[in-house]
Amino acid sequence: MNNLVYHQPSNPMGRSSSSKSSLQFWLLIIASVLLSALVISLFLKVVKVMLYLLFVLLLVPFIYLLLKRTLAQGFAKDRFTKLKTRD
Repeated sequence: MNNLVYHQPSNPMGRSSSSKSSLQFWLLIIASVLLSALVISLFLKVVKVMLYLLFVLLLVPFIYLLLKRTLAQGFAKDRFTKLKTRD
């Protein structure tokens, strides 16, 4: 009833299995390092964009108020000079 089959790899040279597993180990290590670097790089790019957007959204009200004050003073001076010239 128990149909488990245990497969013994054939090793004509006793070393091929260990060198194959060693090569597989190093390939997996290299792949995991590269994938980790890719994920970290992508994460840092996303964080950079989010910080940029956050700073823009924080600065917009201050720049708006600064421009509004600057332009309002300029328009007010123009109005008063126009009224003075009409009188």
